Amino acid sequence: MGTQLVLSFAKRYFFNLSNALNSKHNSQTIRILSPYRNISLFSFVFILVFLALSSPKPLQAQENQKERITIQVKNQSIQKVFDDLSKQTGLKFFYGEAIANRNVQVNLKFKNAPINSVLNEITRQANLYFKRENNTIAVSLGNAGNASVPVTQDRKVTGIITDERGEPIIGANVVVKGTSKGTVTDLNGEYSIEANGKSILLISYIGYLSEEVAVGNNKTLNIQLKEDAQKLDEVVVIGYGTQKRSNLSGAISKVTSEVIESKPVTNVLSALQGEIPGMVIQRSSGQPGNEDFKMNIRGVSSANGDSAPLVLVDGIPGDINMINPQDIDAISVLKDASASIYGARAAGGVVLITTKKGATGAPKITYNGNLSISKMTGMMKAPTNYEMAIMDNEANIHNGSAPMYTQELLDRILSNDPNPIDHPLYGGWKLFFTNTDWMDELLNNGVQHKHNLTISGGGEKSNYYLSAGYSKQFGVVKYADDNNTKYNLRMNYDYRITDWLKLETKVALDNNKRTDVGSNGAWVIGEAILDMPNHPVYNADGNFFTQGGWSNAVALAKESETATFKTREMNGNFRLIANIIDGLTLTAQAGVNYKNKNNEDIAKAIPLYTWDNNITYYTGAGSPEQSAVDRTTEETVYQNYTAYLNYDKNFGPNHHLDAMLGMAYETEEVRMFMARRDNFISDELWELNLGGTGNMKNDAKAEHWATGSTFARLGYSFKNKYILETNFRYDGSSRFAPGNRWRMFPGVSASWRISQENFLKNSKVFNELKLRASYGQTGNQEGIRLYDYIQLLKFRDDGWGTKLIYPFGNGSQSQAMGLDVLAGVDRTWEILENVNVGVDAAFLDSRLGFSFDYFVKMNNNMLIPVTYPSMLGAEAPYSNSGKLRTNGFELTFNWTDKIGNVEYSAQFQLTDAVNKLVEYGGADTYKLGLNETREGYPMNSYFAYVYDGVIKDQADLDAYKKLEGVPSNIGIGDAKFKDLNGDGKISTYGDKDGDDGDAEYVGSTTPRYSFGLNLGAKWNNLDISVFFQGVAKRTLFREGDFAMPWSDWWRYPPQFYYGQTWNEDRPDAYYPRLTHGEIRHWNYQASTLQKINAAYVRLKNIQIGYTLPKGALQKLGIERTRFYVSGQDLFEIHNVKGGWDPESDKAGFNYPFQRYYSFGIDLTF
Repeated sequence: MGTQLVLSFAKRYFFNLSNALNSKHNSQTIRILSPYRNISLFSFVFILVFLALSSPKPLQAQENQKERITIQVKNQSIQKVFDDLSKQTGLKFFYGEAIANRNVQVNLKFKNAPINSVLNEITRQANLYFKRENNTIAVSLGNAGNASVPVTQDRKVTGIITDERGEPIIGANVVVKGTSKGTVTDLNGEYSIEANGKSILLISYIGYLSEEVAVGNNKTLNIQLKEDAQKLDEVVVIGYGTQKRSNLSGAISKVTSEVIESKPVTNVLSALQGEIPGMVIQRSSGQPGNEDFKMNIRGVSSANGDSAPLVLVDGIPGDINMINPQDIDAISVLKDASASIYGARAAGGVVLITTKKGATGAPKITYNGNLSISKMTGMMKAPTNYEMAIMDNEANIHNGSAPMYTQELLDRILSNDPNPIDHPLYGGWKLFFTNTDWMDELLNNGVQHKHNLTISGGGEKSNYYLSAGYSKQFGVVKYADDNNTKYNLRMNYDYRITDWLKLETKVALDNNKRTDVGSNGAWVIGEAILDMPNHPVYNADGNFFTQGGWSNAVALAKESETATFKTREMNGNFRLIANIIDGLTLTAQAGVNYKNKNNEDIAKAIPLYTWDNNITYYTGAGSPEQSAVDRTTEETVYQNYTAYLNYDKNFGPNHHLDAMLGMAYETEEVRMFMARRDNFISDELWELNLGGTGNMKNDAKAEHWATGSTFARLGYSFKNKYILETNFRYDGSSRFAPGNRWRMFPGVSASWRISQENFLKNSKVFNELKLRASYGQTGNQEGIRLYDYIQLLKFRDDGWGTKLIYPFGNGSQSQAMGLDVLAGVDRTWEILENVNVGVDAAFLDSRLGFSFDYFVKMNNNMLIPVTYPSMLGAEAPYSNSGKLRTNGFELTFNWTDKIGNVEYSAQFQLTDAVNKLVEYGGADTYKLGLNETREGYPMNSYFAYVYDGVIKDQADLDAYKKLEGVPSNIGIGDAKFKDLNGDGKISTYGDKDGDDGDAEYVGSTTPRYSFGLNLGAKWNNLDISVFFQGVAKRTLFREGDFAMPWSDWWRYPPQFYYGQTWNEDRPDAYYPRLTHGEIRHWNYQASTLQKINAAYVRLKNIQIGYTLPKGALQKLGIERTRFYVSGQDLFEIHNVKGGWDPESDKAGFNYPFQRYYSFGIDLTF
């Protein structure tokens, strides 16, 4: 019984054991033939002991020498060889399951040879040993020849590491697992390392599967590594299919879930910023759930719309802001002709999101939890009361007025005197000497926590993936319900109905609830920026204080009602896949997305008091009667029905054909209803029916659009070296008049894998070298309203007080309805032509990777406005007569290597895209400052005077005043601007058409040279990743209240002006003098003085993690445990003055960005 148990145990482990123990002259050759190759040290030692006790010795010389064998076989299985030998000799061979399952093949060539010679050759090739008893030969795995060595005694172990072709691998890492002992192979693939019998050697090399080999009694271990086919031929999702990366001829980038999961974010766009070549992601706010991300691929595509890409989740358009980042398996980005397969909606590129699936096997449960503390950053620094007083005095002096703050008053400010006095200039006001930091009064640190639970697994016919996600973000506004809560549920279930038919079901429920300060939202922070630093929060009686028209940000945060913004989504995605015949597959997909938005905003009148405790006015709403409720409900139903045939076939060893033909239909309906009432009977109940009816309003809309499509792709490759692919899409849209609805969007791409040519195939420099080129067309219909080809009417009041009038007759005649934009029956698609050339390369045994793309996209019939005489009586429709060109490049370097048992990697990517508005109907849209559109220049261009310093003295002043256009009241300390065209005057326009006078192009708001740097390392169970992201060129001009110091006499200057402006005691200061006079508008108009270099580099993320040794918590059923600490947006390097973040908006009032410090845990059960 005991022997049977031992045999059963041995058979079980031999079945999984893929190491063929080939003992001869103290050497062992190991060929890995099975993915189930890792066994425990105890099991390995047990098998060795079992073999040492039971394996027979080779046949002895006295055995029968008269038996002769004639045999010639090549790559013959050992079982068939034994059958042949039995037929020739009558001998019977006995062997167990361990040998039968090894699938060993041998090469034999003998003529009339003794059987012993044949069996000895089998021993040499197959590591099999034989013991003969009469006509019976017992076969066993051999282990003879290794001297017994104590397993705990260190000794030298040597060997050679080769690839599957037997070539030595240079630089392979050989490490004693669990120790710091390690070495690398030399030019001959040889290594030498100290180890003992209990040691396990870990062998790894880039592009090959890592192997673990037990040392045991061996002194020599020769190891063969298998190529990692997954790394060499990664599968990439493309339009309506997949392709191996090696066969791609288009510009397609891919990121996996590792990029997303490594960052503690609730929005996937935050994780992708700087990660994908060609993709630029900008944010304008740090408010939880309202970050206002803008995603752009390869620059601007049109002056209409926001050039955002089409986002597909498992083949169906979806909202990337709502999806749970933890559910994403991979993201592919189509950037060139590869996007043409999506035709009319792909002008901005295409983002393909693939969600996770279950894998065959026992249920696997994972939990991911993260807790973050956030600290605000990037806010404008306000001056202190004292700094403001000094700047106010200077402004008054330079305006010819007496300074308000005497030395006595300044001393009282410095002593923080709590006793105010009557204001010297404004009756009923008080002058305060204390200092209020409104940012500190209003804001504090935020908190974020998120949790994700998944269950996945599968059986013979089905697999499943279930996930539940929850995240809660607490904003930085102290007193308000400034939060965002997100719930995500997902079920992905695949079921094989028959051998040829499979059903894929994906259902997702997403719920987002954002709460905010009623009627003010993030503007409460803007209000805090504007509040005066010498105004207290409360008066002496403890009521909210104000005077002079200012508000009170703390009052708004504390007393306002909560605005609620709810978004619910339900997405159903069903796909049937039928394998019709070999290579031919039919896919039918139906997707339905339902979205419901339900918003409630409440404007509550909050009383503010004077210092004497009298109500001076209300904030939030102008009066209690004006307190109001707005409620809006919007429902969107999107449907997509797609079916396509895919034929994928190899013809012989050299030809591969991939063909696809399909059809699609999509439609969307939107219904919105809004109701508003004010004059509520109580500020405790905010039901609409409790409001007054005098000013009640309501609005509604209903929209519908649809597109129909036919699409196809044909790809061919020869010898996996020459690859050609064509695709097209024929789209029709309901947005256009019947005669202009349909359009063809073709694409073609080709690639040449030079590394597969004979002259480069065995190169020691290139592991991969591929050239790519593509041309394709995509369409754009953004900026086009749904029914512009039909003449529409609009109501007299648009809800914002705009009245429609007749432009004729005496005075103006009001009317109930009027013409909307004139119908445009001739308009059609904007057509973008995309040209791309690229090269992909891998060097140094694939450790160094390189990719470069140059692209041009041309919008040759962009919709632009047409100017007509005002007597037309309505707004003219846009026409397809504009041209926009965008060109740029993408560059990526990556390095992956291993030193000892330290794996490390680095990736750098650089992207640039510059656009030019080639034709804009000849319209003269030029002006000083920001030009959203101007023919011959990039979108969002700045034109400004060239700052020439300040006027130094009287002689300088007299000389400068000789120029025309210079203000008569200009004085010493004011700004000078260069007369660029030399016409003797300072002006925006010259005397000739197209002459910009003395203004010049100084830059664009469009980010240039976006880059990212990823660094990572792993050592045993410790891992670390560092990610830098930035923009090397971006121009910004501050606009609004802080575009200049003292934009109004009541609007204090930002702190960075303090001590930096011209004054009698600062004659060399860079900025012009402070003044309350009109000359300040001359000094601080759009010029290079105000130009801001908004380039930056940011430490976007750093994470340090530790995975507990396997088995540490297995008794609790936990297979894997990883702890990590992480930081997001930890610091940045930039030259933006005033405390603003370099990504902040031009007005500088955005909700502050935040730094996140987090701790997380990942568990697998």
